[in-house]
Amino acid sequence: MNKNESHMLNKTWAEQKISLKEGAYVAGIQFNYIWTSWEKAEFKRLWKAEKGLMFIANFFDRRWEEVLVLAADLVDRGELKVRERAFFQ
Repeated sequence: MNKNESHMLNKTWAEQKISLKEGAYVAGIQFNYIWTSWEKAEFKRLWKAEKGLMFIANFFDRRWEEVLVLAADLVDRGELKVRERAFFQ
């Protein structure tokens, strides 16, 4: 454990993010990567319907980066199959 990590054991994630920002660059902190179970199910439905990235982002009123990370995460976990049709439309 390095010196930046040792003092974080009892801090909340929000507090940890503030501490980390003091000495490290944290990519994507401005995005919301939290999805409800309903949103996740709807995303999977739209994915299977071959909807594109921007369509899905607009559907959820979310940034395209957040949708892209969700897609990558679910493909990586084996919850989605790679599509024949391009996602970036």
